[in-house]
Amino acid sequence: MTVTHSWTLPADTSAAARARHLVQSCLATWGDAADAVSIVSELCTNAILHGSPPQTLKLMIADDNLHLEVGNARGAGGTIPKVPEHGPAIAASSGRGLQIVAALASAWGTDCGPERITVWADISRHRLLTI
Repeated sequence: MTVTHSWTLPADTSAAARARHLVQSCLATWGDAADAVSIVSELCTNAILHGSPPQTLKLMIADDNLHLEVGNARGAGGTIPKVPEHGPAIAASSGRGLQIVAALASAWGTDCGPERITVWADISRHRLLTI
């Protein structure tokens, strides 16, 4: 069975908080949602900082896999999200969001089109249940 939820997020700094609440609510009976909430918070924050509205959140549960997607219109720079190399950005107070995503997710990646960027992450239910 596959369960899918999709939302359009506010185009302001409240988007990450709204996304955290939505994911936490959807996963209330699925296991410890802390990793999923952290991942979606990082992805939404990046979408607000580097993209353009509308930002969207999609959550899909299929069997024992959770798939999260945060999409946004390409911002002025239109850069593809990537984990920064070791260096000053890692030591800074920001710039570690995708490192957090990479550490918590079973897999993650980007789908980039000419007008939209979607960053996705997968977490296995087994991982959530063993935390």
